[in-house]
Amino acid sequence: MAARVSVAPSVLLWAQERSNRDDGAYELKFAGWQEWVSGRKDPTIKQVEELAKYSHLPFGMFFLAEPPKVILPIPDYRLARPDRDRTPSQDLLDVIDLSALRQAWFRDYAVRVGLDEAGIARATEFDDPVGVAANVADELGFTIDQRARLKTRENARNHLRRKFEQLGGLVIITSMVGNDSHRMLDRAEFRGFTLADDLVPLIFVNSSDDSLSGQIFTFLHEYAHVVLRTTGISDEDLAQASDGIEVWCNAVAAEVLVPAADLQARFNRDAQLIAELDRLSARYFCSTLVILLKLRQLELLPVAGFDAVYRSEEQRAVDAFRSQREQRSGGTFWNNQPFRIGERLSRAVISEVRDGGTSYTEAFRVLGLRSADQLSKYAIQLGL
Repeated sequence: MAARVSVAPSVLLWAQERSNRDDGAYELKFAGWQEWVSGRKDPTIKQVEELAKYSHLPFGMFFLAEPPKVILPIPDYRLARPDRDRTPSQDLLDVIDLSALRQAWFRDYAVRVGLDEAGIARATEFDDPVGVAANVADELGFTIDQRARLKTRENARNHLRRKFEQLGGLVIITSMVGNDSHRMLDRAEFRGFTLADDLVPLIFVNSSDDSLSGQIFTFLHEYAHVVLRTTGISDEDLAQASDGIEVWCNAVAAEVLVPAADLQARFNRDAQLIAELDRLSARYFCSTLVILLKLRQLELLPVAGFDAVYRSEEQRAVDAFRSQREQRSGGTFWNNQPFRIGERLSRAVISEVRDGGTSYTEAFRVLGLRSADQLSKYAIQLGL
């Protein structure tokens, strides 16, 4: 008979809570789950090993007397909400750790080859968001006239990603941990984060269950964190924001997308509102919700009834996204890698492997690939 080991029920429940799996997933996966969490029966060592793998936690964690206190390794700027104090998921912790690893590798590489600091302006949260936004739009080549030539939101997102890397940063846009499609990120937990650094700042955009408009806004919000030189995790909840750094970053992102002066000149008060929101959304490459909030800020819409209008538009946006998602392809594995890893980082690592500056083992660890064959295929995808 297999030896059984004592695991505290509180540790089991803690592992379940932070694994971001659906309700009932552990019960379906492990036939003895209810007996284990009730304390009526202990799991075997093999079952604990399976639990560790399923929850993405170290095996030894399951032998603690009580759940450990898990603290985010970077500042938390997310706004107050009902689940604000929940334990960070292992998925979130792992993407932060992997991003930090990639940034550290590139920082060492940048120092070794003598790269300059990122060419990104600096500001403080006491600076006027309108003026900062104008500078950001110029810096990113994302003024209204410039983005009109991009034609689509997908092109706009790709332009911002590449421009930031040209300026000296790293960008990761992904919906999952590494390449693990069984570990999808939770948009309700976080929208993005920034690892600030004068030499090589990194922006992470959580694209899980988010529209291209949402991803663009998140990128610009995180870019505002880069301008502030503030590392931190965000959710940029537009409706709840009231003060602090997140509000300043929201204001900069919204002003980059929808310059107040242009909106005042372009908004047609006599038009049917939904049609006008759609028209302006196409002009600015942003969601209609961003435009609604900007219209309220500029007092171009009446205060009375605004909340109801916002809720209705929020539901319309959700319905439209679901419809578009059903029609959209997820892309191929190799096409997705420059987004999931970062194109600038990928090119540097592959170049260093070929020149002998980085081992294959280190390259696999940084890029999240598993073999020389995968590395070769990825190099071909990048045109290297």
